[in-house]
Amino acid sequence: MPLSRNVGDFDHLIRTTKAGPFYITLLPRCSYEVSYRPNQSAVGFAFESQSGVHAFASDRVTPFRTKPNSLAFVPRECEVFSSSKNGGEYLLVVDEANSQIENQVLRHFNNVIDPAAIAAAQRIRSALLGSAREALWVEENAGVLFERIRKELNASSKEAREARWMTPARLKLIDEFIDSRISQELRVAEIAVALGLSEGFFIRAFKAATGKSPHSYLIDRRLAHARVLLRTSAHDLCDVALTVGFSSHAHMTAAFTHRLGVTPGRLRAAMGCRSDSIATRRK
Repeated sequence: MPLSRNVGDFDHLIRTTKAGPFYITLLPRCSYEVSYRPNQSAVGFAFESQSGVHAFASDRVTPFRTKPNSLAFVPRECEVFSSSKNGGEYLLVVDEANSQIENQVLRHFNNVIDPAAIAAAQRIRSALLGSAREALWVEENAGVLFERIRKELNASSKEAREARWMTPARLKLIDEFIDSRISQELRVAEIAVALGLSEGFFIRAFKAATGKSPHSYLIDRRLAHARVLLRTSAHDLCDVALTVGFSSHAHMTAAFTHRLGVTPGRLRAAMGCRSDSIATRRK
């Protein structure tokens, strides 16, 4: 049975599709609470950082803070509870055939940064948001996510020193710093200074911890804020662009098209749709 979070009033923003053995759900940024015991293995991908409490195969509920652009895995029959007041955009891929993970010691995990997984998750998100693709193309990218899960299950390497330096508290501070200045021109050096780091070390540590450069992550935060405004306000697109720090409507549209596969106008028009399907042929 497909897994999803209880998002209440945000149900109409959920995007779903079926591609081969995979049932794929794109969940919006919102508060949630969920408790389930999956019959199928599930891969999660957090596009944004989020915090809350969770428990896996245990009654012990502990706080968590998820890294942006991070991969997670829940094996079948693992009881899960998770709750967050702010949530974050999240991709969930369920292997309905239970055919992807075999003959391995299964364990749940999260906060894994993997460049190939980041690219695959972003391609799937673009397809769900409106960039028409063949179902086979989406299935291939979902398969990449499970391939990276198999790699992680077999991995024994330790996290790089720079990545370890980016603790959840420091990543939260970065989010707060960016969000408080989202409408302003912001340089990477300013974020580094706020953390008391040299710019060079900050760039290396941030990319090791999140899989993206600070500048690329800043664009992601601007896009996330813009999507909230598109959904919750009547501001025209030029005002939205300037409010979240883009230099112009054209600049914002280019970022939407490149990263999300859809223009802001088209995305706003689709907000009332309950789900999107993958087209049977490419545009």
